[in-house]
Formats: sequence, C-alpha cells, structure tokens
Amino acid sequence: MILLVALTVAGCARQEAARAEPAVCGSPAAGAVRVDAGLRAGRAEPAPHRVEVAEGGTVQLGVSADVDAEVHVHGYDLVFPVRPDQPGCVLFVATRSGLFDVEAHPETLLLQIEVR
Repeated sequence: MILLVALTVAGCARQEAARAEPAVCGSPAAGAVRVDAGLRAGRAEPAPHRVEVAEGGTVQLGVSADVDAEVHVHGYDLVFPVRPDQPGCVLFVATRSGLFDVEAHPETLLLQIEVR
C-alpha cells in the first residue's frame, strides 16, 4: 500500500505532482475521514460520489484497482500508483476549500472530495 502525508496546495498543471512513498495504510488515522474507491473494468466502484470534508480535516484515501493505474487528487496535486496486488493510500490535510476530483488517469472519475 501507499501512504503520503501532504499539505500540497499547488494547482493541477502548475508543478510536478507529489509522489507517494510505499507504506501501510491500515485502520483509519485518528480523526481522519476514511474514503475508499476502486477501479474495476475501467469503471469506478462504487459509482463516482461526493464526500464532504471539513476544511482543515484529514483525509485518508484508499484506492484499489484490477489494473495498473495512477490516481490523481486534483487541486492537491497528489499522485500515487495502484496495482492489482498493491492498493494505494494517501493521507492529507484538506487545506483548500472547493470541489476536487479524484481520478484514475487518464480519464476515470473515482469520486469527488468537497472541502467546506
């Protein structure tokens, strides 16, 4: 699994995305909002949905896939790989308000994180 702690606030195309480092993403971090998504046969599982998070809150995002993919948290510019035998996980603080897509690149919307 993959774990990244980030306070990145750069825009999607402004600079190189932060890369996650291998680690274990076990039970939810204390006080974190746990969000899980999957990529199966090219589609989000469950269907794309919106998750609300308080600004300043911590998000623990776990993604599994049946193919190699790269997951991107837009707005926070976090990128991490997932593989069929290695789910990915990032832990970050929601420092920016707004609506942010989480995609399996190149084009599969997994979910949206709404920070208020």
